[in-house]
Amino acid sequence: MIHAGEPVPVGRLIDELWCGTPPASARSLLRGYVLSLRRAIGPDGTAVLTAEANAYRLQTGRESVDAHRFEQLAVDGQGALRAGDVDRAARLLGAALTLWRGPAFTAVATSPLIAAYASRLHELHLAALEARMETDLLAGRAEELLGPLRQLMQEHPARERITALWMRALNAQGRRAEALNSYVDARRRLAEEFGIEPGPHLRQAHRDILAENGADDPPVSDPVSAQSAAGRKQPGATRDAPWQAPASIGDFTGRDAELTCCLKVLDQEPGTAMHLVAISGRAGVGKTTLTTRLAHLLRDTYPDGQLYADLHGDSTEPTAPGEVLGRFLRALGVQGSEMPETTDERSALLRSRLAGSRLLMLLDNAAGEQQVRPLLPGAGPSAAVVVSRRRLSALDVSHFVDLEVFNPACALSLLEQIAGAERVNAEPAAASALTALCGHLPLAVRIAAARVSASPGTSMSWLVQQLMDERSRLDELSIGDLDVRTTIAAGYQGLSAVEQRTLCRLALLDAADFPAWAVAAAADLTTAENRQVLRALVDRRLLDEVRVDHAGQLRYGLHCLVRIFAREPARQEPPAAQLAVIERALDSWLTLAQTASAALAAATLADIRPPRPITARGDGVEAAAGSPAAWFEAERAAIAAAVAQAARLGRADLSWGLAAATHSFYELRDLFDYGQQAHETALAACRTAGDQLGEAVMLRDLADLYSSKPGSDIGRKLELAAAALRLFQQVRHTQGEADALYLCATVHRMRGDHAEAVARLEESLQACRSADYHLGELHVWQLLGIVRRQEGRNDEALTYATRALTIARDLGSSRDQSVALGLIGIIRRDQDEPDQAEQALVAAIAIAEESGDPVQLAFLHGHLGALYVGSGHPRARPVLERGLELSRASRSVFGQALALNALGRLDLADGDAAAALDRLGTSAQLYRAAQNTYAEAKALAVLAEAHRLVGDAEQARSSARAAVLLFRQLGNETEADQTALLAVDR
Repeated sequence: MIHAGEPVPVGRLIDELWCGTPPASARSLLRGYVLSLRRAIGPDGTAVLTAEANAYRLQTGRESVDAHRFEQLAVDGQGALRAGDVDRAARLLGAALTLWRGPAFTAVATSPLIAAYASRLHELHLAALEARMETDLLAGRAEELLGPLRQLMQEHPARERITALWMRALNAQGRRAEALNSYVDARRRLAEEFGIEPGPHLRQAHRDILAENGADDPPVSDPVSAQSAAGRKQPGATRDAPWQAPASIGDFTGRDAELTCCLKVLDQEPGTAMHLVAISGRAGVGKTTLTTRLAHLLRDTYPDGQLYADLHGDSTEPTAPGEVLGRFLRALGVQGSEMPETTDERSALLRSRLAGSRLLMLLDNAAGEQQVRPLLPGAGPSAAVVVSRRRLSALDVSHFVDLEVFNPACALSLLEQIAGAERVNAEPAAASALTALCGHLPLAVRIAAARVSASPGTSMSWLVQQLMDERSRLDELSIGDLDVRTTIAAGYQGLSAVEQRTLCRLALLDAADFPAWAVAAAADLTTAENRQVLRALVDRRLLDEVRVDHAGQLRYGLHCLVRIFAREPARQEPPAAQLAVIERALDSWLTLAQTASAALAAATLADIRPPRPITARGDGVEAAAGSPAAWFEAERAAIAAAVAQAARLGRADLSWGLAAATHSFYELRDLFDYGQQAHETALAACRTAGDQLGEAVMLRDLADLYSSKPGSDIGRKLELAAAALRLFQQVRHTQGEADALYLCATVHRMRGDHAEAVARLEESLQACRSADYHLGELHVWQLLGIVRRQEGRNDEALTYATRALTIARDLGSSRDQSVALGLIGIIRRDQDEPDQAEQALVAAIAIAEESGDPVQLAFLHGHLGALYVGSGHPRARPVLERGLELSRASRSVFGQALALNALGRLDLADGDAAAALDRLGTSAQLYRAAQNTYAEAKALAVLAEAHRLVGDAEQARSSARAAVLLFRQLGNETEADQTALLAVDR
């Protein structure tokens, strides 16, 4: 049940059953076990426990497995508890625990997988048990918990959460001294056995008990704490100490991991160096909220006070350090003439005053390291938390926290806490949409939630509709003194003119992220200027470093609300100026896409480009030319956005140029959906603009993408190719005509209409020669070789394949070399020349491996595996399984059919008739779905032989007759006559 619903490889099952030392008959024994399991399941056993390619799958939903139900209930219950819904948490956790029947898998022989899963379930059970006890405690049932908690403490003395619950239960019963002594005992035990201090659960329980009873000092029974407090406090220090931290908020959400890490640093005993935590992040992400929460949690840890200052680092004039030092010193009792004049003297006096004191300094909204350094307490027991938009890497920081926007779950939790669970549960889809439109930015979510809460008669869906319009979204995200636009503007105002201009220009691009060269193009900056501006924008957290992409480029992006903010001043520019910015960026993508396309290992069609001058700069050429496939993968989403944006702006030439330049990559990687969307978008733009050449190219490329798209209708491919042919003829583009004729021929070949296919190929060949179009000629020879092989004319097929290979080598087209060698290998196999066939197929695989061509690799592994099946080669099965894996990954119907057919024949040879018939039948169905007549005929012929071998004469005759009809349709009388023998009773 551990992997219910997933295919589990036979090898993995064998390893688990025999712990890495299986007997020689392991596979046979496993099949027997499976058969017994199916019988035990009942009449549906075969449907429930299914066989796949060298794997088995237990077809059962997760909801029907008690372990999975337990996991889900336990996780949901703990989530409800964190969200504050105690009643729901109690129900879910109670339901989870009723499913528990004791330690997992006790009646099953242990194995690495089972042991790991059992350990995971055990840990989850303990966590659920702790959480359920916490809900009982919150519900006022402390007395009932004392007995179970005592037992759990004895069984799990190192689990601090259980001890913390024990302390809280004792305190709830009025047994405060016992609760505090439990903390002392636990702290001593942790120090003696593990050399560590108590964790956050124990410390928080200890603080809460002290705070509830109005005590600031540790209990006398804790000598370690008492001694520490005595050494750091002076009489009256707590009463006279400054407490300047802002008020905490009651709906603090998320940030558990960040809080834990900060507390771990700040809640430990002082060392020789000051503890300094630096928190950074974009505007509105909750830096100050987290800092304030920390301050209130650490009030007991720093009894000598808390100093707070907003350094106004986002403004054009950040607060001077000397001014802040003056405020701090006055709070510490320095008055009048005692106050030094210079910043250095004030800084020195502050360090002197804080020597020996345990005080927490909170420095919010810092501009940079130079502003912060004079304010720090220095060595000693005091500590500081510094908040800034940029990461203050030059400071000697104990711990950095880089805050990101909330994940969707945390954003929904904040919305629920402010607007109410009933409002969120009543409109769950609207709630998710609302937080997404806020970009999951905590400040924006808080404002939206407050607006929902303030309007109980207005649906949440209404506010979602208001936020959908980007031009007014920032207006809507404002309530009282909370305003997203103002918060972002504070950072924007501190930018230089060139930095502001760059940000606004980037906001005009629709691409979600972009590399540095696209920024330089859009903003019209030199490389050096661009580097400096990018650094400034990232420091201000107005531009994000998103990731390093497949091509090794650092990509940048704008948060959705920053993009909307920056588009406001950008749209104040004249439309022509805005268009020029976008065109510069799109020109760069087009230039580099054409460069990368020319460097790809494969080209399916003629490189036809828009008849327009390219004015783009040369940045980024090295990555595009050096690693074209990686470059296209990195830019795939950006190019799709650029194609759509160019179309929307009426720039059909840029739109179809980008789509055409990327076509070879789409085809090479079988990215049908991406390719189809881009080409259809550009096609519509071409038709609107009356661009016949662009329309013809898009129709041609779409026809090519239909070649092996899963489930595609080859009739639609023929329509597209024929339409492209008419347009190419109208604009008199001979290479385009040759491509369109070739694509028409591929459809006729797949349908089995070889006469029509050859006629179109001869026309294509004539066009290729008149236009000196060698790539097109190469593809004609390849397809003629395939047609002649399917007709049983292997000598002629070999001649054509050899011609194709010669041209491919002359052109340096690695993929076409691999295809031609693969075709030669298949023909040699058909001619019963296994050594030459293997040599060609292995060479083809090596080329495909080097050029990174997963689809071609899938086909070649299928053909090589089929060759090995015929010769009894021991590597037949692993080669075919690799082919099947590659085909499934690329969603190639033909590749899957090819591998399954050969695996079925291998199963037949191994005596596994049931598996063989299943795979062979599936293979024939897949070939039919791919509308490949010849391959379907071959598969039916093999299926007929399999039925005959298992004694099913009727099915053998039926499959054989269907195969004969298809062979005769193809004009292949030789294989038709051979297959007809299977239809005769023997």
